[in-house]
Amino acid sequence: MDAHTGLEGKMTGPAAAGVALRKPYVTPYAEESVDLPVTFEMAAGVPRLTYPDALSQEWMFGVLWARCGTARAGTILWSKIHTLRQRRCMLKRLCRVCGGSAVDPETGRVWWVMASPLPGDHAETWPTVGPATCKGCVSEALSACPYLPMESPAVYTVGDCSPIGVLADIYGQDDDGRVMETRHQAALGLDEFHLLHRALATQLIVQVHDLQPVPYPVNQD
Repeated sequence: MDAHTGLEGKMTGPAAAGVALRKPYVTPYAEESVDLPVTFEMAAGVPRLTYPDALSQEWMFGVLWARCGTARAGTILWSKIHTLRQRRCMLKRLCRVCGGSAVDPETGRVWWVMASPLPGDHAETWPTVGPATCKGCVSEALSACPYLPMESPAVYTVGDCSPIGVLADIYGQDDDGRVMETRHQAALGLDEFHLLHRALATQLIVQVHDLQPVPYPVNQD
């Protein structure tokens, strides 16, 4: 996927740089991993993917979401993203590092770090799976995310954001009815209903609006 979108969504850890930083809010722990079988059920005359014991809160935007624990303890998985916390960050405009609000109390705008500068001087909208980063955590996020270019950090504030899609694994059935993955981490629009009912979502894609670049280093005053 285009690096400008940040659709890889990974916060790979500071271990490679030999720097000890706090564990980011969106980064999962091994003990939070849940490996459950999926199956198909009939819903409104259409087969849809489900868990044998699916919970109502595991459905959102017409798609089943990957189940995960919430303990935040144990072995951290630097190369992964916690599905529930990523979605919560996107919907509530929370910081990917500390989990607090990324909304600037003075301006009402949301601080965001992109994987690289966006095309054009003033991009109006852009899709991303990378959650926002509050002003106080911008420097730490850039240090903890090696995929962000340190030569020209791409820091923005945005006026708003809205859900437009999901990253998801898509499933089907073979001739014997066995459930099998057919596509891994595909980007699906929320209007692709013919695919959403066969998908297991792992990350929410949002469109950010009214982007304004911020010079780096960021003035914390």
